[in-house]
Order: sequence, then structure tokens, then C-alpha cells
Amino acid sequence: MLYNDSFRKIIIEKFKVDIKKSYLPDQTYINRLIASLSKVGTSSYSQYHVGFISEYKYLESVGILQSIQAFVDGCLNQLLWINTILESGMYASTKEELEEMFDYVTPIMLGNPWILDKVTKKGVFFRGDEVFQDSRVIINSENIQEIAIALYTVLEENNKEPVKSAVPSGSKASESSLFKSKDLEIKCLNVLKEIKHPILDVEGNFLNVTGMKGAIVLWYDKCDSLGFISKEIPINRDELAKKIEYLIPNLSIDGSSFDKVLKAKKYVNDIEQKLMLISKK
Repeated sequence: MLYNDSFRKIIIEKFKVDIKKSYLPDQTYINRLIASLSKVGTSSYSQYHVGFISEYKYLESVGILQSIQAFVDGCLNQLLWINTILESGMYASTKEELEEMFDYVTPIMLGNPWILDKVTKKGVFFRGDEVFQDSRVIINSENIQEIAIALYTVLEENNKEPVKSAVPSGSKASESSLFKSKDLEIKCLNVLKEIKHPILDVEGNFLNVTGMKGAIVLWYDKCDSLGFISKEIPINRDELAKKIEYLIPNLSIDGSSFDKVLKAKKYVNDIEQKLMLISKK
């Protein structure tokens, strides 16, 4: 067995826990851990914590979890279990091999759970079946360290003074510069934080991952088609881009983007569904 010394050092120094020799899989927290990572994509190391915060806030909103500490502890426990798989140096590609080598029984659960699919030289693969695609998350000896740091960041963020308002930092006025009302603006911007693949962080800043500018365009188009956008002041596409930049810190977008059909397939259904819910209230 080859220990991942860098990962173990992070766990001991930041979480102040003793690493046990063995851990068992817990499907509930496997789902929470992998669902968090899937929200931002496994190549976006610096944004992992955004996925964790988004997943926790969802669980809190539906009354499943009330403690961020419990959420982090559960995810950390499963991360340590995954580390034992990586450190073992063993590989498995069938349900029988996964159960025999890693004590993992493929679950039969409602809701398309994230399951351990296989273990190869590239890492530990988890699969989650979605309506339109077979989604995968891979954890390896490198990114498991970043995931651990992200979990710790969640605790640090939670210990900071909470943000008093959901209004994004780039928009302080009492009236919206683009939407029909400030309340409508806030609700629509929050959609970009709450979707499965967040486009804004918890403070409203643009995350700037590939494909997200296209998602901003389709978000605006849907807001416009639902009648959320103010028609009092006619604006051209360049002025529109500036108004959206004002609403979303860290976003840089030009007017020509609003004349293009941009690819944002993984965002479109989630954004449209959540905006439709706002229109029905």
C-alpha cells in the first residue's frame, strides 16, 4: 500500500482528525460528495467549494440537513474511504470485483444515485445517470487533495459573518437597472447560483468556466421571453452587455454575444425550469 502523504497531511493539519486504517462506504454521503463535485466539474479545482455550498444549501432548504458541520464530516468520511481505494493500488471493473475488493455493494435506490462504477489507473470513477447523458466524476490522487481543501474552505466560509442580502455585490441600487423590479432581479440572479452547475458563486460573482457566457445569454433570453426585463428604456446589445456586467461581478461579455447561438446544453433545462417557477409565483 502506497500512502498519499500530501493528502494525509492536509487531513491531519486542517481537520485535526486521526486517519483510520479502514472506512466503509455510506451511499447517502457518497451521493452528497459526488453531487457536489458534479456541480462544477472535476477540472475546476478552485471552485469545488462552490459545489459543496450549493449542495448543502439545497439539503438545508428541503429540511434534510441543518448543520454544515455534519455535512462536511459525512463528505470527509467518504473522501477518506475513497482514499483507501486509491492507496490500495487495486483495480476493479465489475460489481463483483467492487464488492469483493472494496466492500461496495451497488445500491438499488430511487433518484439515480451516484455509484462507484470502476477503479482504474486513472482513478476512482463514479457514475450518475441523468436524463440526457451518462455523467461521470473521477477522483484521483491529485484532485482528492483539492477536494479536501475545498471541504475545509466550506467550514471557513461558514464561520465568516454571513452575507446580509442576496443582492449581488455589483448591484447596490434599490431599483433594478434591467429587470422590472429589484425583487425579480434578485430571484433571477439566484437561479444562476442554485442550478446544478452554478454559474455564480454564493456572493454573486461570475465563475468564468467554459460555456458559462453562453448560459448567461440563454438566461437573459429566457428572462426576456417571460416578461421579467423592463421595456421602459430601449437598449441596444452593447448597452445590454454593460447592464448585465453591472449585475454580475467578474463577468466580461460584449454585445455581439447576444446575436449568437451559444452552446450551453448542460445549463439550459435547469435554468429554464427554475425561471418558469418564478413566473408562476
